[in-house]
Amino acid sequence: MNELTILLSEQQQLHLQQTIHQLLTTEVNQFRTEFALNTRYIKKKQLCNYLNLSNNTLDKLIVEGLPKINIQGVVLYDKIEVDCWLKKFSQSA
Repeated sequence: MNELTILLSEQQQLHLQQTIHQLLTTEVNQFRTEFALNTRYIKKKQLCNYLNLSNNTLDKLIVEGLPKINIQGVVLYDKIEVDCWLKKFSQSA
């Protein structure tokens, strides 16, 4: 087995740790935002990502009665209500 050893000063190690931590934090936060994991009320595009559905498929579910909140033209979706609504259609094995 080939092995490579890299010697870093304490300052270099600390800088590398901080850089990796910052990159990971940024990616996790971006993922959470993209998939609306840190919010209960989301917009349509976020709901598409959350449910992994296309906009057209989501439009069909809205016609079928998918719950939404409309406040002066601002449409939001409650993830908890959406999940409950979808569970009504699940089929037991």
